[in-house]
Amino acid sequence: MNRNACNSAFAAALMGLWLVLVMAIPARADEALIPTRLEDHAGAIRAALIAEGAPEDSALSLSAPGAEIRVAEMGSIIIETVSYNRASGRFLIRARGAAGEPLVAVSGVVARARTLPVPARDIPRGWALTEGDIDFIEIIDGGAERYLEDAGLIIGKEARRPLAAGAPLRANDLMSPILIRRGAGVTVMLEAPGLRLTQVATALESGAEGDLIAFRNAASGAELKAIVVSPTLARSPAGAPARHAALSPE
Repeated sequence: MNRNACNSAFAAALMGLWLVLVMAIPARADEALIPTRLEDHAGAIRAALIAEGAPEDSALSLSAPGAEIRVAEMGSIIIETVSYNRASGRFLIRARGAAGEPLVAVSGVVARARTLPVPARDIPRGWALTEGDIDFIEIIDGGAERYLEDAGLIIGKEARRPLAAGAPLRANDLMSPILIRRGAGVTVMLEAPGLRLTQVATALESGAEGDLIAFRNAASGAELKAIVVSPTLARSPAGAPARHAALSPE
């Protein structure tokens, strides 16, 4: 083989080696990054939110915990920006798995976990809830205070609208059971120091326990207001002489 041929062969070999190296470098770079899920980095995300004012005893709920993000082996995500709403507990973080990797949006809620009573099944409108209708769930929601946390405030109440199983309840989802319905005949009573008056009256509207509703005195036809006590009894509030005049001594 002449010298020129040797040089050409050597140059070709060098070019081939260079191409192998060039092609291998990205492959090694790719191999250096491993796929992980956002939930694998919950600790780092939570720490970043605590630094922004989230409660230290808070729990984290990610919108997409299974979303993939590639990080350096034995490394962690790089958090670029943090937007955190203290009132709602909701957040939006911009992060990347490693230098040069694309930014990823990380959203969710960070708040103290709360245990709430919820309907154990779908409840129809007007149903009076019992202890057997109640289940409990744990939620992470910065606005959880808007939901009822005491099962005692739910049991015995009627559904104002259809209620979905497992859905936290608000006060306006429920109402007290109607005790006196419009057209019912009841006893209206006034009690004052040294005085007790009663009269039969007809309800002009429906009411639950504690509601102040209108009645018509069966004897005089006069209208009066009284507070619902039971299905057969209402109590006239003190301090209204005109209304009391509509009553007759017992």
